[in-house]
Amino acid sequence: MWFRAMWWVCTQKPGVSAAGLKRILGLKSTQTAWTWLHKLRRAMIRAGREKLCGRVQIDDAFIGGEEPEVAGRQSLKKARIAAAVEIKEAGRGLG
Repeated sequence: MWFRAMWWVCTQKPGVSAAGLKRILGLKSTQTAWTWLHKLRRAMIRAGREKLCGRVQIDDAFIGGEEPEVAGRQSLKKARIAAAVEIKEAGRGLG
């Protein structure tokens, strides 16, 4: 069930609430869903990382091969990726 929770947290563009996680996983308690959600969020943070600041550009995309008659995000064979870059000077990222 943890992998399903991780997948859900990572694939929902508008974010995830404890109530939504409870519904998707079929949990009986909102408190349990809230606890799981916060454990996952803490695990996704790399300690000591340099934070992006100033002007930051963020985008996401789906990568993978084409499937006939299947539109972009509907494909189960594609992986979603996300990237963020800090704009340093003259519109150039990564300094």
